Amino acid sequence: MLPTGHIEFTWAALNLLQRKAGLFRNADYRLVALAALAPDLLDKPLALTVYRDTDAALFWGHNLWFHLGVWLIARAWSRRVGVRTENVPGVTLNGSFAQRWLRRVTSEGSLPYLLAFSGHLLADRMWGFQESLFYPLGAGYWHPWMHVGVPQAMLDAYLHIIRTTPIIVAFEVIGLGLLAWFVWDRRLWRRDRLKAWLRTGRFAIVGQIVILRNRGFSRSSGRGNNRLKPRIQKL
Repeated sequence: MLPTGHIEFTWAALNLLQRKAGLFRNADYRLVALAALAPDLLDKPLALTVYRDTDAALFWGHNLWFHLGVWLIARAWSRRVGVRTENVPGVTLNGSFAQRWLRRVTSEGSLPYLLAFSGHLLADRMWGFQESLFYPLGAGYWHPWMHVGVPQAMLDAYLHIIRTTPIIVAFEVIGLGLLAWFVWDRRLWRRDRLKAWLRTGRFAIVGQIVILRNRGFSRSSGRGNNRLKPRIQKL
């Protein structure tokens, strides 16, 4: 699957889980997208540097044991900071950017990001590339493909699979449909909602309502005074 497809499928899945099951309401869509792309963000530089002569493109980012290690590390970190649920009140975000990022992820629960990260293996159908999936066990070498050790060769390789692998194109078309549904479902064609979402990575959910700010107040008359009454709108 191409990078755009990974993001589109992951966002659609997260939106469905939030809507239908009420799960991962505090997940940051920006970090979820980054997690979904992380295996490729790791392996593509490796293909251009450390493994440039292997004629392969799937390395540690697509390796089952590496993913298992990431899950164990995340579990240990969560236990260390005392995270048991998605949201822990009172977590402060002081310190460096890296510290704030780590605390934000763990305070919101690492599970949605881990699922996005390892869901990449399913989206890439890694059961068909077991040399890389189980390396160094099994065959003992990375799944052979073609030379991608220089940027132009990598670009040519991906253009080749787009031309010769119809299922890749089919997934991208489905992904565009899922992205359109996501935008429609969350009304992201509205500039204020889109800007707020891009700024926070979240939708302002309070139970099942959204408190409309700025223009979201109406006046109600009382005895001798006017009070501002917030309007609410169901998502």
